[in-house]
Amino acid sequence: MSIPQISFQECNSKFAQIFDRVLENGEVISVYKDTNESIVILDAKEYSSLIETLYLLSSSANAERLREGILQHKLGKVREIDVTTYLD
Repeated sequence: MSIPQISFQECNSKFAQIFDRVLENGEVISVYKDTNESIVILDAKEYSSLIETLYLLSSSANAERLREGILQHKLGKVREIDVTTYLD
């Protein structure tokens, strides 16, 4: 995945357009100040999703349960349950 890079100066002068690009197109944009300093701009929902995924995969046992569940789903080993009893 290639992330577009723009300079700090360009970001500063075109921030409204960059903000819209990120929100409307789901783009992730890298902003550099010099060759060794940069930040990334991404949609807050996408950031939250990434953080949640990292959290869920941080436990090896939980990561294995998730992988097993994904495999079962791909193989069609699913069953429907009534979840109303689990709701408040």
